[in-house]
Amino acid sequence: MKFSLYFSLILLAFSSYVYSKQFDVADGYKGVPIIESIGMGQLEKDCQKIHDFWQLTNNEREKNRESCPINQIAPYFNNLYEVVNKNIDIYDNGELKLIINKKEFNRTINDNSYPVNALNLSLTYQGNIKDTITLANIYYDVISYYWLSNQYYYINPNGNIYILLVKDFGSYIQPVFWKHYQIDKENLQFKLKEFLFDDGYKYRIIYPDQFEVPDKSEPSNFETDKLRTCYQDEYNTTCNIESYNYYHDLLVKKLALLQAKKNEPKDSIEVIDKQINKACLMIPPPVYHNEATTFTHKITRCLTEQIKQQIEKIDNKLNQVEN
Repeated sequence: MKFSLYFSLILLAFSSYVYSKQFDVADGYKGVPIIESIGMGQLEKDCQKIHDFWQLTNNEREKNRESCPINQIAPYFNNLYEVVNKNIDIYDNGELKLIINKKEFNRTINDNSYPVNALNLSLTYQGNIKDTITLANIYYDVISYYWLSNQYYYINPNGNIYILLVKDFGSYIQPVFWKHYQIDKENLQFKLKEFLFDDGYKYRIIYPDQFEVPDKSEPSNFETDKLRTCYQDEYNTTCNIESYNYYHDLLVKKLALLQAKKNEPKDSIEVIDKQINKACLMIPPPVYHNEATTFTHKITRCLTEQIKQQIEKIDNKLNQVEN
């Protein structure tokens, strides 16, 4: 009996050690550490557009480019695309492996073909692929050569993966989104923990149930009729965000009114928000920059529809109280 207990304790300790063991990914494949803690707002400032950029001297332009950290990490990834030409095991604990490989293909956008180089990361268990994400990719404007899309990454020793996508316009660089994944050994998947978006409008998702618009302005001045037609235009992302803000502000006011009248509040706005958000945040996030607008449209439309349903329920309760 004592032997069985002793053996069980050893097995448990060993299992905990294996589970908590760090991901010892080789330096040549782990990416660049700055991606983990890079601030989107600061990046936007450091890499901002200068209107007279092409009137500067070569030395002045080079000095300006050096102030943007993206220009410092780009060579690492340019080299990585050259090095990775087959499946490479970058982590192997016997049964579980992380395998990186390069894909070269064409994406069709608005009837135009864009050549893409991508580095994918697969999680395999006992030789079977369980999950795959795109770590890095690069493609460019094939029509006017106006921009270059680049995605960068970093895998830290604790199994967290950080991804940053930017657009390079030559004279400046614009952040698009940042993702944080965690390698989930128990469920054998890359679990998305956080998503930050910054492409003319900003929002933040903390999975599974938080949606935030950090730079939200005062309550929207959009006319109600305009807000009702926002979602007929997928590409009117400003209206999509404003519509969400408008109806969320209205929900907060309605809930406060109900709680004041009944004097026995049950659900806080935080509880309702989590219920609403959890229902909508199952929508897969974008991989490429041109997918971001569609993603924003779907997310905000779903959230707004959920909010409207909550408002309708509160209105019904208010009518019951008044009658």
